[in-house]
Amino acid sequence: MQNGSRIEKLENPISRTIEESTDFLADIIGDSSRAGERIQAGPVLKMMYDTAVSVALRHSGYRPVLLGMDRIDLPRRICHMDLVRLEAQIISMGRSSMAIEVKCFTKQPTEREFTAAHVGFVTMVSVDETGNPIRNTPRLSYESPRGIAAKPLAEHRKAQILERRQALEWIDQKDDFRVSDVIESEQTVRYDYMKPEETVVNVKGQIISQNVHLDGRVKGGDFLVWLDRVATYTARQFTRNDQVITLSINDMLFKRPLHATDRIELFSRVTYVRTHTLEISIDIIVHTLEGEQYPLESVDFLILNYHSSGPKKKITTGLLLNDDDQDSLKNYIKARTRYSFWKSNPESHLTQSPV
Repeated sequence: MQNGSRIEKLENPISRTIEESTDFLADIIGDSSRAGERIQAGPVLKMMYDTAVSVALRHSGYRPVLLGMDRIDLPRRICHMDLVRLEAQIISMGRSSMAIEVKCFTKQPTEREFTAAHVGFVTMVSVDETGNPIRNTPRLSYESPRGIAAKPLAEHRKAQILERRQALEWIDQKDDFRVSDVIESEQTVRYDYMKPEETVVNVKGQIISQNVHLDGRVKGGDFLVWLDRVATYTARQFTRNDQVITLSINDMLFKRPLHATDRIELFSRVTYVRTHTLEISIDIIVHTLEGEQYPLESVDFLILNYHSSGPKKKITTGLLLNDDDQDSLKNYIKARTRYSFWKSNPESHLTQSPV
């Protein structure tokens, strides 16, 4: 029953099993003229988003929009003209949101079997024709074979989110960091250094989307492609190397929708540098058609620097920090904490759910 622009929550909404909404997408991705070259993460992230949309739509029957993505791990090399298969299933439900596990498998032309490649969780929200959340989406039943396996996976996901959040909370409460407290000893010879503000890449524009929803919202997959493009450009500029690739993306949360009329401004900067990897943090400012401005939460990309022939390549540029720049010191230690968590939990999602 509709009340104004919102749909009332039903007393006893129906429930569906995981099997009823599970779906997959598969395609040969990339450019045939670049067969064998490593493909950037953006197109794969878009496919992960599209697969999650398909599952959310099958489960709720209403249009889903992107609310956020948990840590996305991208450990396996994917090349142009590889066959990529995305499999997704809902693992938990909120009042209107759905947490969806998305797993990516790849197969090169010379291979006979698929190999697990990327993994992560996407959170979708079902909305009505006016863009308001729908509260009467079907509940999720764990009374099925997939449900039995998914329930501990959902609990594992919540525990990891809480662990990551707690690991970072204390940093914002301090304002007396010193370079000597946070910086790691250099394991690589650095030939030059850049101040954090010198690494900034500032872009502003519309999100280029093939089509938009009826309420003017742009599709989240197109936004992910743009974010990855800006992050990798920032890494190329810092490393002076064209061969960089996204390894991991930390928790993303989009509390407000993005519309085709919005102008999105991104401030991308290097926050952390190791021997072969660096973290790029992107601040997001939305400029509306009405002249309003509001920030979204920043997004953090872990980027690998590598040789065109494939092996990892050392980064010879370092970050020049100082005690007076508390924001950069906090960003550095947050990135260092995220990296430590990433190393201590390799491909954790893949080990929790059967392939």
